[in-house]
Amino acid sequence: MKILKKAISKFFIFTACILICTGSGYKGSLPDIESNFEYARTNVTKESKPLFKTINEYEKNPRYKKVPRENPQYIDIILKKDKTSPYINDLNDVILILEKMQKCIENKGSVQKFNAIASSIIDHADYMAEKYENRPEKYYISFVKLQDIANQARAIATLRCESQVYIKYLTYQGEGQIYSKDSIQRQIDIFADELDKAIKILKDST
Repeated sequence: MKILKKAISKFFIFTACILICTGSGYKGSLPDIESNFEYARTNVTKESKPLFKTINEYEKNPRYKKVPRENPQYIDIILKKDKTSPYINDLNDVILILEKMQKCIENKGSVQKFNAIASSIIDHADYMAEKYENRPEKYYISFVKLQDIANQARAIATLRCESQVYIKYLTYQGEGQIYSKDSIQRQIDIFADELDKAIKILKDST
């Protein structure tokens, strides 16, 4: 039985080989598909263009622009770099105190409030006198005016303090006249005028 199956299998294989080699089995003509592959033969030698430039096409030393933060114009103009001198900053601090004194006088503030503001003016003037002792700022008109207004503030503050103590024991005549309300008010009015001038000078200097 096995011998019969092998013989039949060999017969079919032999027959198939004869048909393939002799061209028997299909009598029709095959379709011409060669034209469908024509593009492959004509374009095979062409190189496709890259979408992006290669590295070699770029400049060896490209001229890149600096980022904004590395640009001095950006730092100095756009960011408005603070170039204010320490002296101007000190004057600005004093101006605020002088304006407080101005309001205190206009509103007829108490002796305690007046003397507290006067003490702050004196402290700032003394601080600047020490800070700019050996520097050219000490010759500025704003510096000189500040020292002058501080001395006036000290004189009036002292006068008002003394008046609180001595007015009970002194008459308004002779030496006691300087502690009278009218006399003190005249001194305050003069100081107010000088204070206004000082504020204008200091503001013009900033």
